[in-house]
Amino acid sequence: MDPIVPVYSIAKTYSAAAAHLSFDLQDSIGRHLKGLPRPLALLKVRDLLMHRSGLNDYGGRDDYREAVLIDEDPWPVEEVLTGAEVHSPGVFKYSNIGYLLIRQALEQEHGTTYFEMLNDLVLRPLEIDAAPFASRADWSACTHPSISDELRRYHPGWVYTGTFASRVIDAARGIALLMRGQLGDDLGAKMRDTLPVDAPGHPLAPAGNGLGLMTGGNPATIVGHGGQGPGFSLFAAATPDGQRWHGSVSSREGEDLTLIRTCIDALADD
Repeated sequence: MDPIVPVYSIAKTYSAAAAHLSFDLQDSIGRHLKGLPRPLALLKVRDLLMHRSGLNDYGGRDDYREAVLIDEDPWPVEEVLTGAEVHSPGVFKYSNIGYLLIRQALEQEHGTTYFEMLNDLVLRPLEIDAAPFASRADWSACTHPSISDELRRYHPGWVYTGTFASRVIDAARGIALLMRGQLGDDLGAKMRDTLPVDAPGHPLAPAGNGLGLMTGGNPATIVGHGGQGPGFSLFAAATPDGQRWHGSVSSREGEDLTLIRTCIDALADD
């Protein structure tokens, strides 16, 4: 049986589905998340989901990388948001800060934790067996044989966007079910609403980015999302009609283009 692992940014697809079910995507995020500075409050939910808000990211900060490397506890969320800046709205720029705002808005809207909200609204209806991944203790649910005591010192709270632990194949099947309309007949089509992304040489090229989905082909022949974090690189994908799906994981860190290509090829061969 496939091992249980933290799915890292694959969870963004499920956060986007929860946002679709909870908000008008044309709303400003400030309507659902109080106390934001005005430049952040005015950002549209849709633009945050598509990484087109102009927000920067914390992932490239040297102090962030150093803190993760030496197993520090996560910074307060307020410290992350203090460094948020908005540049060039409308242009694709991958931003974990954007999905942090989505996570906070969903928690505030539903009055519960990220995992409880996601499990009730999306994961359980899609029959995905998942576990929280928000504290060091949550490594206990993960079963991949490469997980070491050293890796367990990584604090999942550094994933400010929110994530969960599951089998990658189950996360891929969930994407397929979203495409087939299990959470609403038009939800899959809305999430596939794609704008092009300049990614020459990438296995998904011609690549696009939808609302919580990465797409490949024009028109899209594959939809899905990748995940990267300490210990693992992952990719979960499905065909746009939701009839086929595949998930892959490797014990590497950073984007694993070979793994993505393997996942794409597996879908083509099914």
